[in-house]
Amino acid sequence: MNLSRPLLKAISALSFTQPTPIQKACIPVGLLGRDICACAATGTGKTAAFMLPVLERLIYKPREAPVTRVLVLVPTRELGIQVHTVTKQLAQFTEVTCCLTVGGLDVKSQEAALRAGPDILIATPGRLIDHLHNCPSFSLSAIEVLILDEADRMLDEYFEEQMKEIIRQCSQQRQTLLFSATMSEEVQDLAAVSLRNPVRVFVNSNTDVAPFLRQEFVRIRPNREGDREAIVCALLTRTFQDHVMLFTQTKKQAHRMHILLGLMGLRVGELHGNLSQTQRLEALRRFKDEQIDILVATDVAARGLDIQGVKTVINLTMPATMKHYVHRVGRTARAGKAGRSVSLVGEEERKVLKDIVKKAQASVKARIIPQDVISKFREKIKNMEKEIYAVLQLEKEEKEMQKSEAQISSAERRLQEGNKSQGLERSWFQTKEERKKEKLSHALQEFDLALRGKKKEEEIHG
Repeated sequence: MNLSRPLLKAISALSFTQPTPIQKACIPVGLLGRDICACAATGTGKTAAFMLPVLERLIYKPREAPVTRVLVLVPTRELGIQVHTVTKQLAQFTEVTCCLTVGGLDVKSQEAALRAGPDILIATPGRLIDHLHNCPSFSLSAIEVLILDEADRMLDEYFEEQMKEIIRQCSQQRQTLLFSATMSEEVQDLAAVSLRNPVRVFVNSNTDVAPFLRQEFVRIRPNREGDREAIVCALLTRTFQDHVMLFTQTKKQAHRMHILLGLMGLRVGELHGNLSQTQRLEALRRFKDEQIDILVATDVAARGLDIQGVKTVINLTMPATMKHYVHRVGRTARAGKAGRSVSLVGEEERKVLKDIVKKAQASVKARIIPQDVISKFREKIKNMEKEIYAVLQLEKEEKEMQKSEAQISSAERRLQEGNKSQGLERSWFQTKEERKKEKLSHALQEFDLALRGKKKEEEIHG
């Protein structure tokens, strides 16, 4: 692929031997400076596919002044950290500098890093716009390459307005690379707005699961919804005891399962939106370092994260769509390795199951859990309810104490600073209230569309 020696040296150090299909397709096009609109499943090596051509460009066209020339937009903090890590590894034998700016990390140190003009900036949309509004010396006017990674996820998270604002502020003479695991109408509209005559790359369907994934399903019978926790506890204590990711639909479910499994003596961690950035990163690190055997997570961990060695994915509840299911089970059976997924399916979730069975390339298995085993674990959980309540109450009290301490510290700091900060209030692209309203509006639109689709389907079959 005519890559320079420093990059080949980094590739060797990372033990990369053969390029993946997405890398074969994108690296030569990226080196030519063409815009790319690429669709490939999660875990296919997209980060190296867009970063290697970018690094090659920066090596051969050194900057004349300290200015940011490449911007990588990502939907989540965790993915941002992962892209930043891979970029540093690929650039380790070059003089290219990179910077990470995401929510949950210190704003002032990020502003200082931006003022130094790193070559590559990896950012989440919300935090980047915050810096554009509040860091006067920083702008996107010198951006030569704009990369939109996991574009579909950014649109799912209602970042459309922020992305348009960022694209508008970038140089018109830029190269744009858009990567997405799905090619929805919204992604195509974004591509039409941001890309010029792009090369389109489709590596595989977004509804394909990994070829070596064994898919299993446990049926939840009508009026037995309460069995879900008992079944998961039975699976985790009897069969799948390490390198397991357990997905839940809500943050509350994730936290409850974390407490419950911990009380059963299992080594477990949690990853969801109610945790601070430090706590999320610590949970990921402990899981990767095998200090914990089970990671309970919401869909925040279902996209883009490359966690080595996951043997089993368990779904406490089925996700709402086939797309989300593929992303969840994509945490295992990566890079040609074998893996297993076990999903609990109730009556209302059978539609998604039918889609999975229809598209499955290998036979899908039914897993039967004996009723006496389920009853035993239901009783066990019932006996633990007092302990679970006690843990939740203790956490609530600690949170209140921390909140009070933070308010006292903040008041003391304001008293010390006096009037220094007057006139230096941070401005925002959207207030929290405006962001909430936008999310609610989008959610209502999606609900309305889903309702219309359901009615139409009923009319057809009615």
